[in-house]
Amino acid sequence: MLSALASADLVTWLSICVKALVYATALIAMGSILSILMLRRLPAPEVQTLRRLSVFCAIGAALLSLLRLPLRASFLMGGTWQGATDPMMLTMVSESPLGSSIVLRLVGLALICAILLPARQGRPLAVFGVLVVAASFVFRGHALEEPRFLLAALISLHILGLAFWIGAFTPLYRLSGADTASVAGQVSHDFGRIAVWVVGALTLAGGVTLWLLTGNVLDAFFTSYGQFFAIKLGVFLGIIGFAAWNKLRLTPALLRQEPGASAHLRRSIQMESVLVALILVTTAILTTISAPEATNQIGSAAASGQTTETNRGGFL
Repeated sequence: MLSALASADLVTWLSICVKALVYATALIAMGSILSILMLRRLPAPEVQTLRRLSVFCAIGAALLSLLRLPLRASFLMGGTWQGATDPMMLTMVSESPLGSSIVLRLVGLALICAILLPARQGRPLAVFGVLVVAASFVFRGHALEEPRFLLAALISLHILGLAFWIGAFTPLYRLSGADTASVAGQVSHDFGRIAVWVVGALTLAGGVTLWLLTGNVLDAFFTSYGQFFAIKLGVFLGIIGFAAWNKLRLTPALLRQEPGASAHLRRSIQMESVLVALILVTTAILTTISAPEATNQIGSAAASGQTTETNRGGFL
């Protein structure tokens, strides 16, 4: 898998970058809604900030998701830019699992934008949009393998947990200013209480998913998928370390309004954000160069008389 990545062409790298940005913007949009819903002691200005942020990221995720269609079409035409505008290839891609996933995601992202409506109408629609966006990620990739429904549930749970975690970064970072340290401590306490269950859900979902996809957790680490999973696991453990420090040391310090606690929390959130970005990039690499549906699409392209070079981008 590393050799395939080393020989990847421009289209592959663009696909990885766009996919990572789709993950980031979609998760922030979802997580902002979940933070509004679950962090009950958020001040009103932070709720308004999260509402605007969720809409901004939802629009960004929608545009980036649409960009993935011509990139996939370009790959199927051997990495040529002509393929990005070829009507037949674009039709084929739009009718593939990727196309179905994007359509569902666009619906969910549009529903998330309903958060701008009055709370009584907007919040239920936005929360439903979050669930739809999470479901859109299980229409392709490893979620198409058996047992399909269990994998879909596990991956959706994983996405929702990660989204909440990422969504809390913005309000916690903003509230950790010198004049709002005690409020930041209260919100951080609420986040830490929920995060304990989120960590358990993420760990369970990730472990069971790895076992279902590989059959043996130990043997899995000798496979390309398992090695990338090990990288993600190592980074995740780093995030857990920061989270534990925040909960056990920084949150009590913020509640006591100790000098320097706010600055430490900000640095911790910055480091967690970097580690989360690394996880998203690793996931984008893994799912791009091992996308299961690519094989079927190449076969369909060949049957349609299209010219497709063999795995130039390292998608398989």
